[in-house]
Amino acid sequence: MSDLLNRVRRRAGRELRELLPHHEHFRPSGVHASSQQLACQPTASVAYFGLVPAHRSYSHVPDDFYARASRHRGLHVKPHREEAVPEAFVVMLPRGRIYADNYNSVAVIAADNCLVGDVSFQYDGALWDLVAPEQNNIFRQRYFVPPRQIAGTVCSLLAGGGAAMGNYYHWLIDSLPRLHLVREAGLLDSVDFFLVYDKRKGFVCETLAALGIGPERILDIATYPHYQAQQLVATSPVRGRLTHTPEWAGHFLQSIFLPPPLVDRCFSPFVYLSRNDAPNRRVLNEAALEPMLAEYGFQTHVLTPYSQDERVALFAQARVVVSAVSAGLSNLVFCAPGTQVLELLPQTFVVPDYLELSTRLGLRHQYLVCPTPRQQKHRYAAQREDLMVPEAALRRRLDALMQPEPLVQGP
Repeated sequence: MSDLLNRVRRRAGRELRELLPHHEHFRPSGVHASSQQLACQPTASVAYFGLVPAHRSYSHVPDDFYARASRHRGLHVKPHREEAVPEAFVVMLPRGRIYADNYNSVAVIAADNCLVGDVSFQYDGALWDLVAPEQNNIFRQRYFVPPRQIAGTVCSLLAGGGAAMGNYYHWLIDSLPRLHLVREAGLLDSVDFFLVYDKRKGFVCETLAALGIGPERILDIATYPHYQAQQLVATSPVRGRLTHTPEWAGHFLQSIFLPPPLVDRCFSPFVYLSRNDAPNRRVLNEAALEPMLAEYGFQTHVLTPYSQDERVALFAQARVVVSAVSAGLSNLVFCAPGTQVLELLPQTFVVPDYLELSTRLGLRHQYLVCPTPRQQKHRYAAQREDLMVPEAALRRRLDALMQPEPLVQGP
């Protein structure tokens, strides 16, 4: 109920900001479609750093998975086997502003009061898709709070969408790797402050601490929605505005968090992730499955109370991971190549995120599509469906997963 109430309040607030005039001069007056072109304007004093060339990205999606993948509007129509990835870059904007007062948009604004389109973000919830910068909802907004002035360099880690909602997966995949680009541009040591959505999220401060960034250097949107910096550093989206996770993102995370830290816990290499503390996508017959999993040596883990060090240590030593589709599976980036993954997918929400990520990481991904009680059709409801795992099918998968590796015969 509280989540629904918060959504209603946010929507009402956004609609009011489109009706009531206040400091309207902060609304952008135009759009720069390209950061690179903006940097070429001699009067802009904008610095552009091209880092990863544009290229085509390929992802292996087996035919059986592709056939069963959920058909939803927008980004989840079908898995993308091929994507055109634009150049990854960093841009530094003198007197740049950033405004982000809702989950679906981020507005990065240059000193000339024009939106910088390729580092801003706008998602259309009705279309379930990204839309053009010209449709950013800041252009409909009339009510603005003045920007908080920051004397120094601010680096934005805002990604919009799930990252704005405090989702661990989107923080790990869509926000944190932006620091790799900033580091490659040679700017990381010059950053005074880092802008996130909510610094009260424990994993935000824990992961940034691994880079030597303390809480005193973290600004957040939960505290204030509008900032202007002496220098604002922004990056291109990690996933190129589509779905493929670049190899460099995984390598960066591994370079920061591995080898795993020592923790005061012993973990089985056979990991079952439970969502019994989650409001949705729970395994309804989990109580019947856990004794079966225990026969094979699996330990059950609920990740919410774990520290970041414990999450990294758990996945780094794992040999087999079994889990319903969950943000917790983003920790697969810490697994050793060859780790077995069995993903339990509701039949209404067969999505390729962890198949694609596993392929990039050299993990061995399998999946089991499971019945759902209500078989919701709309994506928003479908992705929240609980699931029933067929016990016989799970046992067959476990028997196959636990087989010893075949010996490699010599010549």
